[in-house]
Amino acid sequence: MTLSGLAALFASLFAPGTSDPPSAAVPFSEQPIIRVVLLSGLAAIGYLVFLRRNRLPFHIVTVFVLLAAAAAAVLFPGATDDVAHYVGVGRGVDLITYIFEAAVLFVLIHYYTKFVELQRQLTDVTRELAILRAEVDRVSPPPPPPLP
Repeated sequence: MTLSGLAALFASLFAPGTSDPPSAAVPFSEQPIIRVVLLSGLAAIGYLVFLRRNRLPFHIVTVFVLLAAAAAAVLFPGATDDVAHYVGVGRGVDLITYIFEAAVLFVLIHYYTKFVELQRQLTDVTRELAILRAEVDRVSPPPPPPLP
């Protein structure tokens, strides 16, 4: 079938009076259920962060600022498009994806460096413990094994 044949078929399917065109997707602003689910998830994250307040205040404030930005994106999804156009990105979803990818890379690098540092510290502690045990064994020999 040629391209003009496909165009004619498509036109005949949706010609006025023959059938209704497929319904358009419901705008996000008219879907309150997903908003409730997303906002509930953000509230749960905020509650868990509040329960575990053993971090520095700067970290807690940063998390709550990010949660507020996410809640604003849920409540006003058109605003993400406006911000995206302002910074030169086509859609708000693309902007959020780019920010998410950069954040994931930052977190991966951060935790990798923490992991390497912890490995180094564990190696130092293990070495020091082995040296101390060797010194203790040298000063006082281990007791003889029990008799059977």
